[in-house]
Amino acid sequence: MNLREQLSNAMQGNVVVMGIGNPCCGDDAAGSRVAQQICGAPGVRVIDAQDVPENYLGQVMDQRPDTILLIDCVDMKSAPGSVALFDEDRTTAYWPSTHRVPVCQLVDYLERTTNVRIFLIAIQPHHTGFLQPMSVEVLSSVEVITDVLNEVVEMRRMSAGAECASPLKGRVPA
Repeated sequence: MNLREQLSNAMQGNVVVMGIGNPCCGDDAAGSRVAQQICGAPGVRVIDAQDVPENYLGQVMDQRPDTILLIDCVDMKSAPGSVALFDEDRTTAYWPSTHRVPVCQLVDYLERTTNVRIFLIAIQPHHTGFLQPMSVEVLSSVEVITDVLNEVVEMRRMSAGAECASPLKGRVPA
């Protein structure tokens, strides 16, 4: 099953898409960059949480999601730019993070406080050094993920007959 089919199956009900990543740390910016380029639709809220996803948990909960889709760079010990879609059970196996709160802890909290489906689009970084540009491999993956997500969101938008809604950008402390 390809990523488009996996995401179409995963994104059910009211969906929150949260991009995670430090915009100053090379490939780590990938999740944030995807979120900035995703068009919201009825039942799909996009949040660019950058490197402080914990600050957006209140906004996530306010949306009363059925599905939460996180997007972040994760060291999967694979080739740079590799992409995988994990459910919450597989996500908790990935501890390393460049963020104050690792993705596995975020998923653990969301599992304990909600009854929602949680997925992670994981992108293998090449480098996450401070003030480094995004690698070609990860930039290519960001473009593919953005295109696929926008297609899935567009299908939802068309079925609801609505116009594109801009994603929430920037940081708002909780």
